[in-house]
Amino acid sequence: MRGECNLFISFIIYTFFMSYTPGPNNLLALDGTLRLGIRGTLKFLIGIGLGFLTLSLLCLVFSEYMAIYFTSFIFIIKLVGFVYLLYLAYTVFKHNSSDANLSHTYRLRDGLYLQYMNPKTIVYVLTAIVTYVTTQDMTIFASVSYTVTIAFIGVSGAVAWAFLGLCFKKILLKYNTAYKICMSFCLVILAFMMLLE
Repeated sequence: MRGECNLFISFIIYTFFMSYTPGPNNLLALDGTLRLGIRGTLKFLIGIGLGFLTLSLLCLVFSEYMAIYFTSFIFIIKLVGFVYLLYLAYTVFKHNSSDANLSHTYRLRDGLYLQYMNPKTIVYVLTAIVTYVTTQDMTIFASVSYTVTIAFIGVSGAVAWAFLGLCFKKILLKYNTAYKICMSFCLVILAFMMLLE
């Protein structure tokens, strides 16, 4: 019983750490809220949630198979994710305050697709499921509960960063050019970090 409790605490700490550290989900949630407000970014956040949930459930179902082909699979995702993050960095950098079309970057399907092209999310979810779920002797209900918890905590990180965008909106918009350069640079750095990991 004590071992299960320690395992659960370790799982929660790992999940929160991976969900709340900077990554594409969190940076784009912050940027979307800064540009479009919570309402304008809500569909994107829902897409992140749906993406996390479906990805987590797929990882649970195919965890043994994915563990065998993990290296090849991750390499392909890294390439696709690299290109996608560079595109997002360009979109953020080129955005003008008067440009109303930025909302195309913050649609539900964009949040959903981002999960399937984000190596950080895939590695995080697969590692959590293999380490804390499939290697343990759990019931199906417990396995699904852990998996849903991963998705819930994952999307909560993006929501928290979205609210950071609201809190610092005045400051970030005051220094808009510096903010765009910094945000784009962070996305480019993330893209290269993910590709080279």
